[in-house]
Amino acid sequence: MAARDLEPGALACTTCPIGAASGVGHGGRCPLVDRRRRAGAYLYLEGGPAEKVWFVKEGRVVLTREADDRRGEGIAWTARGPGAMIGAEALVRPTYVDSARAVCDSTVCTASREAMAHWMAAREGAARTVLDLVLIAQSVDAPRRSGSDGSAVRRVAVFLLEDPRGTSSELPRRVIAGFLGMLPETLSRALKVLAERGVIETTRRTVRIADRAKLEEAARPEPVRPRAAAVR
Repeated sequence: MAARDLEPGALACTTCPIGAASGVGHGGRCPLVDRRRRAGAYLYLEGGPAEKVWFVKEGRVVLTREADDRRGEGIAWTARGPGAMIGAEALVRPTYVDSARAVCDSTVCTASREAMAHWMAAREGAARTVLDLVLIAQSVDAPRRSGSDGSAVRRVAVFLLEDPRGTSSELPRRVIAGFLGMLPETLSRALKVLAERGVIETTRRTVRIADRAKLEEAARPEPVRPRAAAVR
């Protein structure tokens, strides 16, 4: 895929950290191979054999994990976009800890764990490149929100402020609701409130910030209401 054919935010092989570490622009060979995945396709499943390492080149991949109280129904906990390595646990354990699913048409690169381990051992600086990618991904992962983080409106406002690349336009509303610890219906009501205040403009698939100052105001911590004194 030529650089000019990539969507905005996507990576060309020469600008990809793995490609750069492989010297792709100077005749080197990258251990990763491009794979196209349609929206909704699973890359791997939680608990399945961890046989490959993946790298997101274009699009968006959501990671889900089963909760003890909701077995069989994975909860989305983060989204990874271009430049993110996923499934890196394949290098150190036999099974995947999450399920990974493309939420839009995506280009992902993959290599067997054997090929990746060989590349890391043979190429100077390769292991550090992988470590940096894993640490960067972990550093931007936010904890799953809950009611203790404020009202639904505040949680949505904070999410939109933390979403400078507009990933909310690519993610299904039920996935965003999972990130924020609320039901999809609650998310819809919060978006409606923000839209009625002139903070955002929404369609069925997109959310656009209309007034950033108002959005920042909506994201501020809510004042703690004093409890009524106990009557003796």
